Amino acid sequence: MGKIDKVAKLVEKGKTDKLVALAQDKDKEVRLAAIEGLGQVPQTEDSQNVLIRMEEDPDPEIRKAIIKTLGLSGDSYVITHLRLSLSHEKDESVIAAIREAIANIEERVGDE
Repeated sequence: MGKIDKVAKLVEKGKTDKLVALAQDKDKEVRLAAIEGLGQVPQTEDSQNVLIRMEEDPDPEIRKAIIKTLGLSGDSYVITHLRLSLSHEKDESVIAAIREAIANIEERVGDE
């Protein structure tokens, strides 16, 4: 079984810790699959912190995937971090993803 297939199994089982490990894999496709997978399982403080640290990745595609996953949370801490990211992000597509993630979180928080 390949690592990408493993990601699907980990999502089914809700294995956040193992998904976090795969989100830091050398293979970009595995990383993207694991980051997306983290958006499908309950986020923990640890998983959010790892994603936030990973947001400094040089690859804008990875940064957008991380931001999209963070945007699925309902955590005001994540909004604070994303607003900070707006001040130094240079890639327009990542900036758009940050704004969308903030709006998603604010909508969720407002619905509670």
